[in-house]
Amino acid sequence: MRLPVKSGLFVLGGFILLIVTMSLAFYYVSESFYREQLLNDIEKRLEAHRIVLEDSFHEEAIEHIRIMEERQDEVNYLLLSADGTVIDETSGIPEEVRTVYESWLTDRLPAEEGTAVFTEASHHIIPHVYAVEPIMQNGEPAAYLFVDEATSRFEATQNNLVLLTVGMAALSLLLAGMLAVFVSYFMTRPLTKLTHAAEKVADGNFEMDVYSERKDEIGELSREVQTMADKLKAYQQSRRMLLSNVSHDLRTPLTYVKAYAALLKDNPGTSPGEIIKQAGVIHREAVRMERLVEDLFQLTKMDEGRLQLELHEEKISALLKGLVSSYEMMAQEEGCRFEAFVPDSKTRLLLDESRLEQALTNIVRNAFRHTPDGSSVTLRMTETGDEVRISVADEGPGIPEKDISLIWERFYRSDASRTSKTGGSGLGLPIARQIIEAHGGKVQARNRNRGAEFVFIFPKVQAQKTYR
Repeated sequence: MRLPVKSGLFVLGGFILLIVTMSLAFYYVSESFYREQLLNDIEKRLEAHRIVLEDSFHEEAIEHIRIMEERQDEVNYLLLSADGTVIDETSGIPEEVRTVYESWLTDRLPAEEGTAVFTEASHHIIPHVYAVEPIMQNGEPAAYLFVDEATSRFEATQNNLVLLTVGMAALSLLLAGMLAVFVSYFMTRPLTKLTHAAEKVADGNFEMDVYSERKDEIGELSREVQTMADKLKAYQQSRRMLLSNVSHDLRTPLTYVKAYAALLKDNPGTSPGEIIKQAGVIHREAVRMERLVEDLFQLTKMDEGRLQLELHEEKISALLKGLVSSYEMMAQEEGCRFEAFVPDSKTRLLLDESRLEQALTNIVRNAFRHTPDGSSVTLRMTETGDEVRISVADEGPGIPEKDISLIWERFYRSDASRTSKTGGSGLGLPIARQIIEAHGGKVQARNRNRGAEFVFIFPKVQAQKTYR
C-alpha cells in the first residue's frame, strides 16, 4: 500500500475515532441532561402541590391539584392517605395499572422525602417517571402525592437528538474525509516528488528542481536534497573536466615523448648533438607529466584530508629571504627579473616550511608564466598589528574581471590574453590555496594597474589546523 493511501487512511481513521467518541459523548451528556431536567420539573411540581396541601388540606385544594395534573399530558395522578388508601385520582386509570402503582408504592412507603425515578415497566412502551412526595403534618406523613408521567416528549427529544448526532457525525466524517485527502496530498506530494528526484539521482541525472520554501521538515528535506543534487552535479562536471583536462595535459607531452622516442628508435645514425636535443625534449616533457601527476596526488590527499602539516615556529622574514636565490634562478630561466622586498622582522608564525614554500613557489611560477620577457615579478612582505601579508605581483596582462573568482578552481584556464609561455596544469593555484587555508590563512587575487597580484594573509594569532 502506497504512502498516500496509508497516510490518508490513518488520518481518516483518527478522525472517525474522534468523531464517534465525541458523538457518543455528546449524546449521553445530552440524554443525561434531559433526564435530570425532566425529573427536576416533576419534583418541583409535586413540591408545589405539597406546600399547598400542607397549608390547606381541604376538598377545594385537593380538587384544584387534581385538575392541574389532569391538564398535563400523559399523566396519572394519585393522592393517597398515610395507609395507602386512594383519596383522589385522575380519571380513567385502569385497575391493573393502579395495582402496579400500589406495588411500587408498597416498596417505598412510608417515606419522609420525595422520590422521582425512571421506570420501564412491562406494560409501558416507553419509559415513565414515577414520583412520590409526602405531605407532612406534625412531623409525620399524613398523605402522599404520586405521579406517573410518560416520557413521550423526552423520547421525541431523544429521537431528535439521535438524528442530530448522526447528522453531525456524518457531516464531520465527510469533512474529515476531505481533510484526510488534503493532508495526504499536502504531505505526500512533496515526498513523492523527492522520491522521483532520488530515483533520478540514482540514475545519474542531477537536473531537478525540488527546492521548497516550506518552513517544516519536508521543506528542509527538499532543500537538502536540492543542495545534494547541485553538489553532485557540480562534482560530476568537475570530474568530467578533470578527466578532460588531464587527458589534454598528458596528451601533449606524451605526443612529444612518443615522437622523439620514435626518431631515436628509427634513426640509429642520428648525430650525438641531435640525440641530446631529442632526449632533452623527452626529459622536459616527462618532467611536465611528473609534475601533473604529483599535483593530482597532492590534491587527492587534500580532498581526503590526508595532508599532514609539520608545524613549527618559523621566523617568516628569514624563511622568505631564504627562497629569494632560487626564485632569481627561476626568473633567469624564464627571461624575467625577480625583486624581493622583505624587511627584517622578529615575527614568528606556526608553519610547515616545506608546504609554505610549495604554495609560494606555485604562485611565483604562475607569475613568471604570465609575465612578458624582460618584465619583473615582485615578492613583498608587509605587517600590520595582527597579520602578515605576503604578495606576489607580475607585470602581465592581468586577470579578466569575470574570472577573478574562478582562478582558484582546478584546471582554471584564462582566455588568450593570459596564455602561458610554457603551459601549466591548472592545479598550482588550487594547491596553494588549500595549503594556505590549512595554515589558518587566506588568499586573495586582484588586478593592478599593470598585471595581477596574489596575496597570502596570515593572522599573527593563528587558529592552526593539521590535516591528517
